[in-house]
Amino acid sequence: MVPREFLAPYLIANAFALGVLALAFWRKDAARWVAAGVFAWASTANTWTALVRPEAYLEYASLTPSALYRQFILGWFSGHVQPVVLTIAAGQLVIAGLLLARDARYRWLGAAGAWVFLAAISPLGVGSGFPFSVTFGAALLVSLAKAEVRSPAGKWAIHSTPRWLGLALATFMAMLAVDAFVDGQTMLDTIRGLGLHLVPALAVLGIVAVAWRWPSIGGVLFFASAIAYGFLADGRVSWMLVISVPFVVEGVLFLWSARLDRSAIPH
Repeated sequence: MVPREFLAPYLIANAFALGVLALAFWRKDAARWVAAGVFAWASTANTWTALVRPEAYLEYASLTPSALYRQFILGWFSGHVQPVVLTIAAGQLVIAGLLLARDARYRWLGAAGAWVFLAAISPLGVGSGFPFSVTFGAALLVSLAKAEVRSPAGKWAIHSTPRWLGLALATFMAMLAVDAFVDGQTMLDTIRGLGLHLVPALAVLGIVAVAWRWPSIGGVLFFASAIAYGFLADGRVSWMLVISVPFVVEGVLFLWSARLDRSAIPH
């Protein structure tokens, strides 16, 4: 579970990432400028914190579910906080500048740096607001990529993929219900446990049903589910990768599908 004192920042960060992603589908340049602003702000905040209160970064050790990251933070990093964080802050400022460049090649270079950074902070779990890094990374991709599809076959693929992928995801979650079968328990307990284990699969199936007719609403619901699961996963990044990331992918695909001219989709 997300610690109480981090609940508000966690929800705000993920809601913000969703907002930037939604903006990227309709106003690409605006979303790119917002992303650049985020990295510029992060550079300033990290520079100030590293100079004034460098010990604050050691608190991430208690938040990360990764033993490797925890050992690194409390080990070598604890003795080199300022130079490491100031270097990261400088890199974040460079990323912000590249995202604002006129040349598309520099923008993609900045995005590549942003994705490396976002991937690196993901194992921090609650400390990085996961799945914030996935959603924000997707927003950056949408803001730079040409999302328009002209061919009927391509539109059909974008229309169909999230729907069938959603059904596959619901099936996968239903298969996890086999954990309800435990040796030695009564039939009633097995049925009760099976029902509880099937609730997430049925919820996903319900979202897919909504998204099938209203893809934009379904996309938002999948993003909300990704955040909710991240909140309930007790900081386990591996669980979030298996569930939250597919939810984010589904959200992106359904929002993309919502933009299609449905009359041009072959049936």
